[in-house]
Amino acid sequence: MAAIVGHFSTLAEAQKLVRSELLAGVIQEVYEEGSLLPLLPVMSISSKSLLYNRESTLPSGAFFDIHEQIPWTADVDYAAQVEVALKRVARQDILDNFILDTYKDPNDYKAIVLSQLRKGVMRTIENKLIFGDIDNDAAEFDGMGKLFSADAATGDAFSTTSQQKDQGGSSSVMTMTDMRILIDRVKPRPDKLIVSRTFRNTLSATAFEKGIASTIPIGSIVYGKDEFGRRVDFFDGVPLLVSDYMVNVADNTAAEDDGNDSGITQVFAVRFGQVGDGGLCLLIGGNTGGPEFFMVKELEALEDYDAGGIRLTAYCALALGSTQAMARIHSVDEDGTITA
Repeated sequence: MAAIVGHFSTLAEAQKLVRSELLAGVIQEVYEEGSLLPLLPVMSISSKSLLYNRESTLPSGAFFDIHEQIPWTADVDYAAQVEVALKRVARQDILDNFILDTYKDPNDYKAIVLSQLRKGVMRTIENKLIFGDIDNDAAEFDGMGKLFSADAATGDAFSTTSQQKDQGGSSSVMTMTDMRILIDRVKPRPDKLIVSRTFRNTLSATAFEKGIASTIPIGSIVYGKDEFGRRVDFFDGVPLLVSDYMVNVADNTAAEDDGNDSGITQVFAVRFGQVGDGGLCLLIGGNTGGPEFFMVKELEALEDYDAGGIRLTAYCALALGSTQAMARIHSVDEDGTITA
């Protein structure tokens, strides 16, 4: 028996005379936490790149007896000079005049385009702060994974010349000792431990339901609250920054794994600060920066189009002052066993 819809033969016919209400705007569907940009100190430069020197050989003193001649010495050296060049990240989209002039209710077409442009390009920068690689694309800047003296490799061990350790991949067991050494590698002390969400959950479970495979106390894993009352995880007093941008990586690399859920991750210990203070910071140039961060350019008319345009641009790069301001454990099984 057909549904009774009154005057109309079908419900579809009745619906031809009504219109749904469209809610203004676009509902957020992409949520990502752990942004680095709000945490990074900013250094503005008025050139295309920044050059700086790092200590290498420092002068040493000696002891001399009475009336003993004191020699003149000249033995101070600097490490290889570092240059960080600004890179341009941009995106431009067409603003069609037909849509601008006719699609006015209820959405502000231009405002929606600009909002999504900002969010999309910001996500690109956040990704490159970790995974940028000049070797793969000379137009981008090197991210955190490429700021070490050498690329990640099998057998990496913390030493006087290395700030990274190979944890061993899917068969590895993360230890509390490794985590403490990671913290000790950053001088004088890291501001954050940057981890994936899964690794944070594994560390948390170690302190609660899983337990540590030892009789040691678990007091090194503690929790506090930020200024908004949200939970903050600490390891040995260093807060964890849980970043959704810390995607899985291929074993013994710093590169993205192109969506392959390998279960391999990395853990960074970072000290933020100006380059001159030896910390990790964001270089910017031109009119990049401020509350909006991006330079926004509106183009009134595009040749051969009944349209204008809008362009977002930023000139930026990541700079690491001292090699001692960052350390990493790579090739970590993010949901593996954690022991003493």
